[in-house]
Amino acid sequence: MKKIISIVFLGFTLVSSISAQSLKEIVDSKYVDQLISTGNVSLIHEKKDTTMSMVPETVYSSQIKSNLKCANASGVPFLAEFLYLIPKTELTDDVSKVNIDTISVLFRKISGMEGMKYIHNGKKEDILYKKCFAIEYPGSFTPIPDPLEGDVNGLKVYAYQHDHTFGDTKYLLNYYCEGNVLLVTFVNQIPMGMLGVNAVMTEKMKMNVMCIDLGDNLLLYLSTDIDAKSIPGVRAQIQDSMTVRMDAIYRWFLKRFK
Repeated sequence: MKKIISIVFLGFTLVSSISAQSLKEIVDSKYVDQLISTGNVSLIHEKKDTTMSMVPETVYSSQIKSNLKCANASGVPFLAEFLYLIPKTELTDDVSKVNIDTISVLFRKISGMEGMKYIHNGKKEDILYKKCFAIEYPGSFTPIPDPLEGDVNGLKVYAYQHDHTFGDTKYLLNYYCEGNVLLVTFVNQIPMGMLGVNAVMTEKMKMNVMCIDLGDNLLLYLSTDIDAKSIPGVRAQIQDSMTVRMDAIYRWFLKRFK
């Protein structure tokens, strides 16, 4: 099945300190040269293609690839994957601050996502999440403190976000951390409105955020896996919405160490 691959140059500085050979140990070799030269590879799978192909090889690879929403879709499947190779020097002058421990705190600070910006309609910058905070359970709208203390591995957190497009959204975040790898999964806990209807029902969308510390560089993997209702135009709407959200997460991440 043919796939759509787009390469985006985002002011990326050539990564000279990491060899193609080391990347080939965890990334499919056909993406390595593109990652090194551009820093970014994105893949929007066609409707009938529900097999992930860009997941870096880590202890969590099989977990990410298993039980895909799109593979068992009763409605319209959508799958998209994104890889970013980020030199730590692009994040901060003090690269000692950039490690899995500090990155895990960054992603546990749910309230820190409030005010995240994205590119709206391809040109206008707008606020993606007007409100964002941890909650005790899916039915709550009461903020609780961000879970910044303790072991991140095995942590479960419910989060509320007021999304520019979807309005009220709630997620269950699961955190996994081992060695130089952090994985955070987001699964929607309430239906998501789109095109005037609930287009994505509860637990029918999953996003993966995996960060791998490669020493002088970070490898960031993002993916969106959805089983949407069969509504005319829904797949195009999802593609537009989710691709800008993945880009927003990446751009937000770049600014966290400034």
